[in-house]
Amino acid sequence: MIAKKWVKCHVFVLHGNQREIRGSMKKFVLFITIAALSMSCNQNGGQKNVVSQRYIHKYGYDVSPSEWETKKCPGQVLTTFTDGKTIVETFEDGILHGQRTETFPHSQTLRLSEQYERGTLVKRVTYSIRGVPQREEAFKSPTHIIATEWYAFGSPKSREEIQENVILSGEYFNLSNEVESRIQNGTGLRTVHNPSGDILAKEVYNNYECTYIETFYPNNMPKSTASYERGNLQGEKKKFAMTGEPISVEQYVQGKRHGVCTYYQNGCKYLEVPYAYGIRHGIEREYIDGQVLAAESEYQNGERHGTTVVYVDGSAHTSWYYHNDKVTKEMFDDLSRRIEVITRNS
Repeated sequence: MIAKKWVKCHVFVLHGNQREIRGSMKKFVLFITIAALSMSCNQNGGQKNVVSQRYIHKYGYDVSPSEWETKKCPGQVLTTFTDGKTIVETFEDGILHGQRTETFPHSQTLRLSEQYERGTLVKRVTYSIRGVPQREEAFKSPTHIIATEWYAFGSPKSREEIQENVILSGEYFNLSNEVESRIQNGTGLRTVHNPSGDILAKEVYNNYECTYIETFYPNNMPKSTASYERGNLQGEKKKFAMTGEPISVEQYVQGKRHGVCTYYQNGCKYLEVPYAYGIRHGIEREYIDGQVLAAESEYQNGERHGTTVVYVDGSAHTSWYYHNDKVTKEMFDDLSRRIEVITRNS
């Protein structure tokens, strides 16, 4: 109906100019064709990588896609994709009800298994390539889950109650199946291991918030330490090399670097950078071997502004910058005076 109105409108407006009408009609046909293709792509966007698809009634016989759709047959849809994975979905009355599984590519080993009740996800299990369960999520509601994880060889690694991505409680196990740490009422210690049992992190929780995280290298040496407040970095953050030597010590306020941040090379301090709420501001200092001062540069609001002094063989060589542009001292003083006068008279 819309298409007919569109054509009538154009014929009425362009009456008497047949060439222009034909041109408009061609454009209209092209528009309709593109729209139809677009709708088809949208409807089958998830099907473009499909190799084959079977619709199997719960009594075991195949049905056509149209019959499946119109009659909302109970049974399973088996879909094979170009990457080699297979998805099997169970339906009743046109909605997911029962098991949904997904295999690894070119394998019959399950990567994922889900359980639905009348369209609602109630359980999800993910597996390793060897078919061993890695994580199970039991859904009390879409945002409230009981999550269990296992080590690669099958022993429990952790069990957590999570609501709206907040850990309410949890128990965390070592390789000997002993409770290594726990969280109760949103407070406690959470130890994080990889599937092989190597320690990855220790997280401290207070009143349902993570307030401190320490991460580790595979050799169990500390990799980083950081404090948090309301999800933002707050206080000191340190990074270390695998040998234990420092890489950086940074200060944070509300997730932004604030204060003097120090950086190291081969364990020796080589740079101090001042920040004010995430913006470089103050005197930046460079060092040789962590002891000898090599250079000092003034920054204001993220720009090099003022003097930059480089120390060579006991002599100081001074350069001047005005909002990142290198200038002479006379030009810097003149520009600064002009700004001062404008500010005073405004």
